[in-house]
Amino acid sequence: MNEVGVLPTVNRWDEPIALGIVDPHDSLSHPAGVSDVQTESATRVDPDQFTNFVIPNWLGGESTGSTKDNPFTLPEAYMASQQRNEKNLGEIRQLLREAPLEESRKRELSSALHVYFKDWLY
Repeated sequence: MNEVGVLPTVNRWDEPIALGIVDPHDSLSHPAGVSDVQTESATRVDPDQFTNFVIPNWLGGESTGSTKDNPFTLPEAYMASQQRNEKNLGEIRQLLREAPLEESRKRELSSALHVYFKDWLY
């Protein structure tokens, strides 16, 4: 970041910059060929819709530096939402662990959760 002049103390997460204009007639911009679409600008995601995005290193090559610690702090509304979601997930996991179900019913529940997760992921 020092080499390219990015200061970690300047956090402009909510000030998007349009670097170009999308041509609504360009088939690459709109693969479906829609030509009368109004171009949308960037907008802030609602804190309740915020989720972490992790890119796995499938190639296994060496990294040029650590990305573990992001120098840009997460805005408070998003941090609160993230913490609330983590707490809810922990509570749900605990409830599922303590559910008085037979093993076959637990496997059935686990299977159903995986199906819903895959649908959500898709």
